[in-house]
Amino acid sequence: MGVENYHVIELVGEGSFGKVYKGRRKYTGQTVAMKFIPKHGKSEKDIHNLRQEIEILRKLKHENIIEMLDSFESPQEFCVVTEFAQGELFEILEDDKSLPEEQVQAIAKQLVRALHYLHSNRIIHRDMKPQNILIGAGSIVKLCDFGFARAMSTNTVVLRSIKGTPLYMAPELVREQPYNHTADLWSLGVIL
Repeated sequence: MGVENYHVIELVGEGSFGKVYKGRRKYTGQTVAMKFIPKHGKSEKDIHNLRQEIEILRKLKHENIIEMLDSFESPQEFCVVTEFAQGELFEILEDDKSLPEEQVQAIAKQLVRALHYLHSNRIIHRDMKPQNILIGAGSIVKLCDFGFARAMSTNTVVLRSIKGTPLYMAPELVREQPYNHTADLWSLGVIL
């Protein structure tokens, strides 16, 4: 499948990574998110890391993790097609300033389930923040953006590479010390 199998509807997000569009799969009407990531200006290592992110996301199947539906690559760009989730926790917090305790508890439970699934599959997200948490239909929380995710091999205990957003980073990351999956739990605590 390629981009010709989708209608691009509207731009919904833009960042240093590229652009995200709301789209619709032809012949089914399914609403999707289409993340276009240009290759221009990226090193071979960056391209390799993008392919790694796509492979990590392709394997993840959990109610609270954004589902990848399709991906394709052209000489100019990558496109990752995922399910579409309407709201971003960051925008909700920016508009409403705070959330009722019951809603925070519901979000926390879903994020803990998502992290448990990731960590059980030896994956560290490494960039937990409100901008990477989407709220879908029925208030289902969806963890997204696995650009910094890292698959741990069976013998990996700690990692040393620094990734993430400083405000949400665990102290060991800030101090450039070895870390493991508990860095994601620290970030979750900061979010809550």
